[in-house]
Amino acid sequence: MNSLSRQWVERDGVRLSYQVSGGEGDCALVMMAGYGRSGSSWIPWLERVGPLPFRVVLVDHRGTGESARSLRPYKLATLADDAAAVLRDGAGDAPAIVVGDSMGGMVAQHLALRHPRRIGGLVLSASSARVDVVSPAFVRSLPLTVAAAISKDVRVWTMCDRLLVHETKSPSHAHDLLAPLRQIQRREPYSRFNSLLQSVAMSFHRTVRRLGAVGVPVEVIVGAGDRVLSPRNSHVLSKCLPNARLTILEDTGHAIPFERPMEILNAITRLRDGSRPAEARSDR
Repeated sequence: MNSLSRQWVERDGVRLSYQVSGGEGDCALVMMAGYGRSGSSWIPWLERVGPLPFRVVLVDHRGTGESARSLRPYKLATLADDAAAVLRDGAGDAPAIVVGDSMGGMVAQHLALRHPRRIGGLVLSASSARVDVVSPAFVRSLPLTVAAAISKDVRVWTMCDRLLVHETKSPSHAHDLLAPLRQIQRREPYSRFNSLLQSVAMSFHRTVRRLGAVGVPVEVIVGAGDRVLSPRNSHVLSKCLPNARLTILEDTGHAIPFERPMEILNAITRLRDGSRPAEARSDR
């Protein structure tokens, strides 16, 4: 993995942080993380897939990583406008490929709708056009996930590891897969208030009726065993987006960057090479 340097840009009085690697003339690959996580949560993925022919940009959503906290409520569209500011500052003029995982994929949808000239393609991993379709396993685990959201103790977060990966994986396997993420979280500041703000922002997320306006190619990836966001969400995304390809990964849960990192790289490569979207495929 190429070395990362940290940069900052200010938008509406909020100082936003991002990390970047690669040359200024390279095509930009912008990575946006899921709920409660910073751009650094993509570093384990970068280390597993090896050097990339892109200018990689890791976005810290406001209130995560080194970005300043917001003191008032916001919507996911706000995070999309933040990401657009980062794109203008650190990604060059050419349209970027944007990868969003879970909540990051929701932000990516708003980014494509609000700033279409900045986007050359999207990868939406384990994401949704709305957040009210969750899995029964997530509902049963809601007390645990709430406890994890308000706790600063990473040991509590690791109790959610089994929920994030495929149900056939043992507790030790789940912990091993997500250990690099937990190590990063131990080092970074954590805000319970920001977790609340993100939860509220996600509760208002609705893009279903507007996704037909997204003109760029989109790779939609979902684990068939996702126990956080029902896989139905990705089927809806692929139907609403006019230029989408749906990839269904067997024996995979919600944590696709950690369970199946090469599948995300394959999707990025297809977008870079201009491969046309096809019908839904499965790796069964």
